[in-house]
Amino acid sequence: MASESEEIVVIPETTTPVNKTVYLIRHAESDENRRLGSLGRIFQGCTSLTRPNKSDFVASIELLNVQAQIDSDVSEVGRRQINQLGARLEEENFVEEKGVQLVAHSPLKRARQTSEGMLRCVTSRPDVTTDEDSTAAGAKANSVSRVVELEILKERTPIEWLPTNYDAFTKRIASFEKWLGEQPEDVIAIVGHSQYFKSMLGLDFKFGNCDVWELQFDGSVPTSHESVRIDEYTGETVEPKQKLTEALKNSLSFAKAKLVKDAKEDADDTKEDSSSPSDFQAENDTAQDISEEVTNIPRGWSQLTRLHTYDGNI
Repeated sequence: MASESEEIVVIPETTTPVNKTVYLIRHAESDENRRLGSLGRIFQGCTSLTRPNKSDFVASIELLNVQAQIDSDVSEVGRRQINQLGARLEEENFVEEKGVQLVAHSPLKRARQTSEGMLRCVTSRPDVTTDEDSTAAGAKANSVSRVVELEILKERTPIEWLPTNYDAFTKRIASFEKWLGEQPEDVIAIVGHSQYFKSMLGLDFKFGNCDVWELQFDGSVPTSHESVRIDEYTGETVEPKQKLTEALKNSLSFAKAKLVKDAKEDADDTKEDSSSPSDFQAENDTAQDISEEVTNIPRGWSQLTRLHTYDGNI
């Protein structure tokens, strides 16, 4: 029993909020995205029997440097995306008005550069110089309590696409959701990657570069690796084969039509279809016209709504 001279100190209990508002932001276009786009244009040129331009050829060759693709800087287009969306968020005082308390980002350069440019938040990297990483000095908006970098937010790696390593990716997603539910903040911004967000939310589309999406997360809903595997969008393993088959059919039809046209002596006798196969895009399944809330998302996630997207016409 405490003596009269001893003070009884009551330590208040801290509670972790169950419901959180989360903002998901995909990184700006990277050099990897740019190179993949160039490779796609070369393939399209092959189907139309046209020679690729020098810049697309050079960019495609750069894809041979696998490590450079895994952790590439944002491209010139990516810098324009960051500048446009960063200015828009700053104009509406997004971070402070939304009450963002915690910012978490992937350790990859394109995500770090996007987080710094759009949210004015990025962790410091004392182990490297600003010549090696332009974001190395770090930054934090005054209204934000914490900025953290999470290895588990990295984009899906090439080896994680292999059947023997597939679980490594979904385990990272499950670990992230567990981490998210344990944080004391209830308004959190996450800067990451398209395939990661798509798989986590079981979507059939990818976020566009620099898209800003708002959604709710209920930390009381159990999360496990098995549940992530079950809820992940399974169409992604089927769609590429279907798209490739369709693209090959279109390409062959277009090439045949071009050869027939070239062989005709009198073009007036033949009605030609001037349409070409659909343009190949590195991100050909990104959200285009989604303005309403997406409701069919798994586990503790709900109320997915896009707030901002890049306008290439500005």
